[in-house]
Amino acid sequence: MTHIFTITAKNYLSLALTLGQSVARHHPEALFTICVADGIDDLSMSYEQSGHRLIDARTVLPDSAFNDMAFKYDVTEFCTSFKPAVFKHLFDTEPTTDLIYYMDPDTRLYSRLDSITEGSPEKTLYLAPHLLDCRIADDNPYPEYHHLWEGIFNLGFCAIRRTAASRRVLDWWDARLGIYCYSDYTDGLHTDQKWMDYAPAFFTKELQVVRHYGVNVAHWNLIERPLTLENGMYYAGPDPLIFFHFSGFDFKGDLLNKGVPLDRQKTYSGPLLNDFARDYRQAVKDNGYEACIKLPYTYGRFDNGTPISKPHRRLYREYVKHNSVQNPFSIQGHFYLKLCDANLLDSSPAASANYSKATVSNLSRKLQMIGFGLRLFARTLGFRRYAQMVKLFGFLGRFENHNFLLDKQR
Repeated sequence: MTHIFTITAKNYLSLALTLGQSVARHHPEALFTICVADGIDDLSMSYEQSGHRLIDARTVLPDSAFNDMAFKYDVTEFCTSFKPAVFKHLFDTEPTTDLIYYMDPDTRLYSRLDSITEGSPEKTLYLAPHLLDCRIADDNPYPEYHHLWEGIFNLGFCAIRRTAASRRVLDWWDARLGIYCYSDYTDGLHTDQKWMDYAPAFFTKELQVVRHYGVNVAHWNLIERPLTLENGMYYAGPDPLIFFHFSGFDFKGDLLNKGVPLDRQKTYSGPLLNDFARDYRQAVKDNGYEACIKLPYTYGRFDNGTPISKPHRRLYREYVKHNSVQNPFSIQGHFYLKLCDANLLDSSPAASANYSKATVSNLSRKLQMIGFGLRLFARTLGFRRYAQMVKLFGFLGRFENHNFLLDKQR
């Protein structure tokens, strides 16, 4: 039996439901599960009656690990951190399931998945690279050097077959993600994804690199897999489109990807792609996007409603290396009291938005003023001290290195 699952927070549930509809259309015989990272208790009955199975992430993670991972990781990191745990849960609870596909909630099937795994029944792990073509010209509108940090494989998709080696693969991956599922440039970590760069070395015989152009088509590889429509079927380059990954999709506007600068959008526009994007946008909206996207992230606040920002999570990351914290979400807990004593709590809208650039008014003017001050510093104290200061800023640019803020004793 084949099982397909996705992981999402509640605010992306409409995307997961859209994926589920495409699974039902192309794989009516397969089981489909939506694992909701921040719980299903307060979801309306309409979602539970969608025809898809919804499970709470707490059912796949041990209680001893759940609070720690839900606190130290942000929503994206957390949703990816227990992916191997879901694989193990499904294999353990469904003895007849021999093949499991994971797909990100912002993917959509356009044909069956069979061609990905058929012909290689001896393989355990199936991964799709971001790119397949070696292009001499560095002309991808999404530069390929990004993948040197993000990872060679995109883990918005993977498949694992039940074999003698599958538990070893999952146990290794699970152990790493329990500790190192951060998105962190300095440490070279990119959630669950970067770890699979080891797969060709660690799991040489078990790995199947998927080289089908219709698998995991997305903005990062459209240049090598242009979409066409022939006799009612989409093709990605030479191959039929199996599924598209709408990463960075623009739900409020009309772009296929909102993260690519406008001067590079040519690859992502045109009558066919515009219609393709419009159809997906409408499908997601029909599944309740406007209501879902407003749902707050359950693990984005302490239990008294105070926002948990990224600085809190990264301070906690270092703090728990030397201290035991039973429930970091509790306002009666030791970590919260340390933050309170150090005056590191903030209930402002900026904190709720995780201090994004959008929360800084007149940003360009402020950057100009900072630049003026730094130029004055360099001229007054000399370049040696300026260079040393910049290196210090690099160190202090990581909140993990600010644990001195917690030194005040209660």
